Amino acid sequence: MFDDFILERNDFTLDRSNILRRHEEAGKMFGPLWSRSFRFIATSFAFGDPRAQTYWSKVNFVYAMQNMALTKLMGKGRNSIIQVENKLETQKGGTMIFESGTPITGGGQGDDGNTTGSEAQIKERNMSLTVHERAQSVVSAGKMSEQLTATNIREKAHEKLGDWFTEALENDLITCAAGLYNENSGGANIQTINESYPTWRTNQAGSRIYRGGQTAGGTIGTSYTTDALLTAGTQTYNLMGTLVLEKVCRLAVAATPRFRACKIHDISKSNPDYVGSGIPGPLIGKFFLVLLHPLQIKAIKAESGTIGWKAMQAAAQRRGNDNPIFKSAAFLWDNMLCWQYDRIPQRTGAGGTTLAEGFLLNAGRTATDDALASGDVVCRALLFGAQALSFGWAQRLEWSEDYVDNNKPKVKVDALYGVKRTQFNAHGTETAGPAEAIYCIDTEVIPD
Repeated sequence: MFDDFILERNDFTLDRSNILRRHEEAGKMFGPLWSRSFRFIATSFAFGDPRAQTYWSKVNFVYAMQNMALTKLMGKGRNSIIQVENKLETQKGGTMIFESGTPITGGGQGDDGNTTGSEAQIKERNMSLTVHERAQSVVSAGKMSEQLTATNIREKAHEKLGDWFTEALENDLITCAAGLYNENSGGANIQTINESYPTWRTNQAGSRIYRGGQTAGGTIGTSYTTDALLTAGTQTYNLMGTLVLEKVCRLAVAATPRFRACKIHDISKSNPDYVGSGIPGPLIGKFFLVLLHPLQIKAIKAESGTIGWKAMQAAAQRRGNDNPIFKSAAFLWDNMLCWQYDRIPQRTGAGGTTLAEGFLLNAGRTATDDALASGDVVCRALLFGAQALSFGWAQRLEWSEDYVDNNKPKVKVDALYGVKRTQFNAHGTETAGPAEAIYCIDTEVIPD
């Protein structure tokens, strides 16, 4: 019977229904014998097998870097937040001297008055800015390394070094604005930042730093002289809030010289016929710019009562403008455009005096002279007026390529520039006054 079944099986039309029916009949007829006779031994490969194939996707995912805010605020106009000078691109030298006039003072003379011996003096303030080099490069290990991968070292180098320079420049700008120090500056390797710590005065007239805060309910706290005292106080009274912003804005406007707000134009409505002539579009208004850490924004959103977030939103309906500076803003408050900015400097006390525990360095740059209380966190927000930072180019970003050991490609980028808080010396002296248009605001934050 088995032989008959096999013969019959060789003659039938091979379609799916016949195969399934014959298989079922054979199973009934022979039972376990059938399954044992037709058992297969499969050949398989594990993921770890050296013959297992892999495929490298051509899709290039973007590594999300921190926000870029300051680089797009650079310009040559007197209302730019970062004032740019590029004279050293076309002539030799390593130092730029900026000047700023002082207004003539005095009441002058009245009827038949004699000005002889009572003439007014013209006084010019000055500020020097030095430029230095910042460079980076990538080099291939050699032909064997390039043979083993599809990565093109030269192509990747151009892409990655471009991203690196954007990051380096942005970090220099925010580090300088916050009154902090150069990367590796202890070894004098990178000096593109012209360092200047924010000044503090007991009478507030020359101050350019505010340490303090408020409660969520709207009670303003104490103004402290150090971050150590700030963090030794009651944390709930030292948070960021709209009252703090308003207070610092008043101090900035009352400063000498007073902070000037920046003119913001609606570039979405600019006339293309006039863009080349420097007419950027209708004037929206004059605003100060405030950069805030996400945790400081969190504290503002937690405000309660009549000063709470809902009340703020009702006052911030001008946000819809197409201008990029408005699109970046978290909110508009009391003529201040407030941006959330993840590069805002942050320090955390850990019971010691390491550099990460305070903003103020000691003379040897080995520790902080203003350590935070252990476990407390402080963020340094920044309020900017016009011409807050001065920036000088001597050489914009340049690329160069060469070969190491005859055939190993190397790609290098470098630039010559300097950045400094706008801070002029008094007429005829080299004694620097306070920063012209940057106010640092240190508040405690509550981490998530």
